[in-house]
Amino acid sequence: MLRAAPRALLRAMRMPARRPSLTRSLVRCSSTASEGKSETDAAAPDPPPPPPPPAEEAVGESSRMEFQAETRKLLDIVANSLYTDKEVFLREIISNASDALEKRRHRSLTVESSGDDGSEMEIKISTDADAGTLTIQDSGIGMSRDDLVSNLGTIARSGSRSFLQQVAEEGGSAAGANVIGQFGVGFYSVFMVADSVTVFSRQQGEEKGHCWRSTGDGAYEISEASGVSAGTKIVLKLKEDERRYSQRFAVEQNIRKYSNFVGFPIELNGERLNTVDAIWTRSKGEVTADQHKEFFRFIAQEFADPRYTLHFTADAPVSIKAIFYVPDSHMEKWGMARQEPGVNLYSRKVLIQPKTDKLLPEWMRFLKGVVDSEDIPLNISRESMQDSALMRKLGSVLSKRVVKFLADEAKKDEKAFLAFFKEFGQYIKEGVCSDFELKQDAAKLLRFESTAADEGELVSLDDYISRMVPEQEDKIFYINAPSRESAMSSAYMESFKANKVEVLLLVSTIDEFVMTNLAAYAGKTLESAENAQLVLKPEEGSDALSQTDADGLFAWLKAELPEIREVALSSRLAESPAIVVGHESASMRRMMGMMEAGRAPELPPQKLEVNGRHPIIRNLAVVRETKPEVAKMVARQVFNNALITAGLLDDPRTIISNLNDIMADTLQSHAAAAPGPEAAAAAEAAAAEPAGEVKP
Repeated sequence: MLRAAPRALLRAMRMPARRPSLTRSLVRCSSTASEGKSETDAAAPDPPPPPPPPAEEAVGESSRMEFQAETRKLLDIVANSLYTDKEVFLREIISNASDALEKRRHRSLTVESSGDDGSEMEIKISTDADAGTLTIQDSGIGMSRDDLVSNLGTIARSGSRSFLQQVAEEGGSAAGANVIGQFGVGFYSVFMVADSVTVFSRQQGEEKGHCWRSTGDGAYEISEASGVSAGTKIVLKLKEDERRYSQRFAVEQNIRKYSNFVGFPIELNGERLNTVDAIWTRSKGEVTADQHKEFFRFIAQEFADPRYTLHFTADAPVSIKAIFYVPDSHMEKWGMARQEPGVNLYSRKVLIQPKTDKLLPEWMRFLKGVVDSEDIPLNISRESMQDSALMRKLGSVLSKRVVKFLADEAKKDEKAFLAFFKEFGQYIKEGVCSDFELKQDAAKLLRFESTAADEGELVSLDDYISRMVPEQEDKIFYINAPSRESAMSSAYMESFKANKVEVLLLVSTIDEFVMTNLAAYAGKTLESAENAQLVLKPEEGSDALSQTDADGLFAWLKAELPEIREVALSSRLAESPAIVVGHESASMRRMMGMMEAGRAPELPPQKLEVNGRHPIIRNLAVVRETKPEVAKMVARQVFNNALITAGLLDDPRTIISNLNDIMADTLQSHAAAAPGPEAAAAAEAAAAEPAGEVKP
């Protein structure tokens, strides 16, 4: 972006050199002229300034003509129904002006005596709020009378398309690459906002100018005009409800949105607007890091520098030039609304769709940038694409390129990538859950904590696979928990610790959905540690329930606790008394609860696995016969603890009553075994007496 001083310098270079004022001339003359001049001569009044050049004016008789090949209904469709947004009219007129300048440049380079007047190639726009007019003037190739009749008098005849055909026949390509127009209807969009349109035009190298007028009623008038500069000047008399376009602010906003990267200078009321260069049209090596930073700040409206920059070109399925930026941060993490896509679609440096959702999948909405294509199939209003299948293919190419770029960056600098993942990891996970085509590629970007890594360190799925042991049988194990500490203390981790099998620690709610949707990676099955079947080797000499005692305990548990449908001995517990197995996902259950206004669905009966070597289970098998009421309270608490471990206990308050009963019974039994207050006091007094002392 040009700095303020260079912009002022450029404007000064474009302005014609000012003649020294008469006052300065008199001052200079006074220093060298004879002092004999009279005071009357010295005080002579300044002569009046030369008159301005005559304004454009229609002269002679005007001819009223009907539009050649189309009806009034077609004109009405073009002017009032074709475009979805009225503000694109200015984009269309500026695009036409840019094409006219490109034709002039091509002609001056290819025709020896082109008659070019040598004026600066630029587009000048002026507003007049009092008159309610908007004027757009270019110093392009201009139009003759026949051109006006042919180009403006015939709807859907594109002069730019004819020019492209001519250039192609001549074997040229550079000029054609910069021409924007295609359909020959853009000019008529002015009737969306204007009651009448007046066009003054004079072809470069010609002396006669002409005036074209129309109110969009199916006819136009054409006549000769005087005072017409080479090029074209369009004066719009705005409708009453569209007079905002006679205000500088509205026009400036429009230009900066749609036409900021047009290849010729655009001036609004004498000030250059399009000072930002379309750097995506250059080759990657021609753009510096500082230029990328400046361009990113412009298109993203941010002050920070981008984390990553992807600048590339592609030829399939169509020729495209693109720049994608990964910003430093995003607003969704603060609970803000879901952000809009950040990539704009251009065609030949003219905005077609801002913040388009047609090119990249929604989970890549954190990206900022531009995509520009000369060959993209646009509809006639140039507001959307025609070939949806081609656009899907293009979107697939772009999104795969983004994922590959991020994977390459992770290999180059894992530390920088981890910083990116901690900020934008939720988008990657969203992509794995929602993007069927890219989920395997996006999974390469996932990072999780692991039992094989230090706290806070993240590992990839590929890192995990590189450390797999034969006991895993091509399975990647994971466990979901509120924190690392909670996961490491889970009963489901006991067999993994004993067998030294690595487990991924998922501490985010969405992580379990990610694993469920991914299902497999690199030929390995993803499996929750809660469903794993790793077997612990029994300790030698350890006591365990006999099969007879176990069968009796299991039957009693099912009879006393209807919440238990099946009980079995566990081969994967070492320190915990019991776990529930084959249960539904705790995360899915919480999600269902949120969908049902906070009411989780009723928990079905569970299968319980018990540790036959644990003291609680062995003693429970005995106490159920001697003290059945106490045994029932303990059994219920064992089951509740198993539900808590699995994340299935919806309301912890429901277990408080049972815990209170257990504590009350425990304290009661200890209190009964302890001596009474009088006996305790006597024992205390006896202990305090000196040894050998004899009482009288």
